[in-house]
Amino acid sequence: MNKRVLVVGTTPDYVDLVRRRYPGRALFLTERSLRLKAREEAPDPSEEVLADFDDTKGVASALDTHLSRNNLTLSGIACYDDESLSLASALAQRSGLPFAEEKAIRISRSKFHSKRAWIGAEVYCPRVQVARDEEALEGVVDRLGLPIVLKPLTGSGSELVFWCRKREDARKAFRVISRKLAHHPDKRMYPADFMPGGNFDPRQDVVAEEGFTGPEYSCDFLLSGGRAQLVRLAGKIISPHLGTGTAFMYYIPDREETGIARRDLENQLALAATVMGFESGFFMADFISHRGRACFLEVSPRPAGDCLPWLVRASGGVDTLGLALDVAEGKRVNLPDPDTFQPLAAVRLFAREPGTLKNVDTSRLTSDPRVVEVTLYRRPGHRIVLPPGDYGSRILGHIIFRPESRFTLHEDGIELESLVEVHMES
Repeated sequence: MNKRVLVVGTTPDYVDLVRRRYPGRALFLTERSLRLKAREEAPDPSEEVLADFDDTKGVASALDTHLSRNNLTLSGIACYDDESLSLASALAQRSGLPFAEEKAIRISRSKFHSKRAWIGAEVYCPRVQVARDEEALEGVVDRLGLPIVLKPLTGSGSELVFWCRKREDARKAFRVISRKLAHHPDKRMYPADFMPGGNFDPRQDVVAEEGFTGPEYSCDFLLSGGRAQLVRLAGKIISPHLGTGTAFMYYIPDREETGIARRDLENQLALAATVMGFESGFFMADFISHRGRACFLEVSPRPAGDCLPWLVRASGGVDTLGLALDVAEGKRVNLPDPDTFQPLAAVRLFAREPGTLKNVDTSRLTSDPRVVEVTLYRRPGHRIVLPPGDYGSRILGHIIFRPESRFTLHEDGIELESLVEVHMES
């Protein structure tokens, strides 16, 4: 029998990327509605199982039928998307394959429960409260003080995340989040039955976090035997014009920039993951460096997304998408020292107006010696809706570049972005 790693629930662009880089290694379990809307070329039918993810029994049945028909067996389970982690866990348990436990996944996906678990174990993180209505919000602001960050109970990235300096800011943000969550079409990102036995509803509850400021970082790490091994570290540059928490740029930082010693950071990462119930696997984490410690915002049992897989591959030769396949199969991996990564950066390209994309002209980048590679995600005809209506459709691609110096990093990114022309259909 041929062995394949089951990649659960990823988007068609990642399907296309992984199958081209690692032909014959993965079997993709894809949400049927995503494939129907995809502009990427569909893989061979033997490489992909299409299913309606709302029907877990139907998914399992479709997978069994596909494996039998194509004489395949599963060698591991991998997942690149938060909303598909629970399904991946259920399928792993059913198949007798290692993957994160469902309970730990639910804790990690909850912006409230993860921080409550951390606070109980003295893992450094913002204080947190939950508000279901505006009256409760007033009490939350009294307890946490200002500024505060409001966000959905579950979710991913910067979607519906608001930094609030005044009470009126908090009230307005609460109304926007509540209105959008009540009718949000993504039922897996915001599931109504999220925490069994608890009175928490991702479609009603809004999380308020203590507002922390400081340099923000993202990292990937491996966890095994209670120890963490850093795969890579990247700094974030947040743009207030793009919304709270939205990274305008990522960069590979200098060795000592975070102010946290490597071993100390790895110890903190291991504790943050294990107190939520994780034992092993591939993880990403977001944190703020504050007084020599990592103040954790998120830890999730998957590789980081955005443009980071491209940046890390260009900078350090590590393909985190392929590494996730190796980890899923239990292969021994040899990682380069993150301190040896090249000092590259990535600036993300955003549409600034809604409408239908005509084309993205990057021709003025070709002669710039700083540019390493340019990747575009969208094709002509792509429909763009701006936040808070949609947070993903405005992301057009990224530029990986070699900054002239650490001190010109932000200016280099702004200049390179300005050389890209985005044309919309009239």
